[in-house]
Amino acid sequence: MADLKDKVVLVTGTSNGIGAATAQLFLSHGAKVAALDVVDASDSSSPDLLNIKCDVSSEESVNAAITQVLNKWPTIDIVCNVAGVMDQFERTGDISNEMWNRVLNVNLHGPLNVMRAAIKHFLTKEAEQKGRIVNVGSLASVKGGTAGVAYTTSKHALLGLSRNTAWMYAKEGIQTNILLPGGVATEIMKNSRVLPDKVGLDTVMPTMATQCGNCDPIDAANAILFLATAVGLNGAELRIDKGWSVA
Repeated sequence: MADLKDKVVLVTGTSNGIGAATAQLFLSHGAKVAALDVVDASDSSSPDLLNIKCDVSSEESVNAAITQVLNKWPTIDIVCNVAGVMDQFERTGDISNEMWNRVLNVNLHGPLNVMRAAIKHFLTKEAEQKGRIVNVGSLASVKGGTAGVAYTTSKHALLGLSRNTAWMYAKEGIQTNILLPGGVATEIMKNSRVLPDKVGLDTVMPTMATQCGNCDPIDAANAILFLATAVGLNGAELRIDKGWSVA
């Protein structure tokens, strides 16, 4: 069992699903957790949990959240970028600017905003191990037929962002890894604003039908915990999909 006593962990997208499971898992291992979500959460009775309303797509909102965390605790040790939104399976010829921008702003610009702010803090530390970042991508980071063009593009780009950051800061004590989950039983589709695009959905369904079932959010959370605490792990890309990606 990982001992995270006195470690400060920042998790985004904590209102439900993987983010909520991740926040609770880190708390159970003794960490102090800053839980960021666009949904305003009620005050926690736990002194080790700080709920912050934050829109990760806004650099200003993220910077304010980082400041709030550092005003409560002296450091941030681990960042878990979980927040994400789904598209409606639109193909390239059908995607609207509104949907494209919404998905890219949350799924790509959001992690960038958080990582940029966290790295500036990490680099002020004198310790050899300055910080760890875990991004949550998707099998859509490496496959072209599991979602629409906006979601697929955002997750491909997040993989590139993770790889580049892992290499660029490897000698400065910052480790970056990425989780690539397949189907997970979350509310990401329930939170979508409109019905799926029928043509796009019908196109990806043959690929989706080869899944061996969904993972549970706690499965993803346990994988995030591993990526955030394993010694010497940097640039790792971990898939949890019940074997779907090797079919």
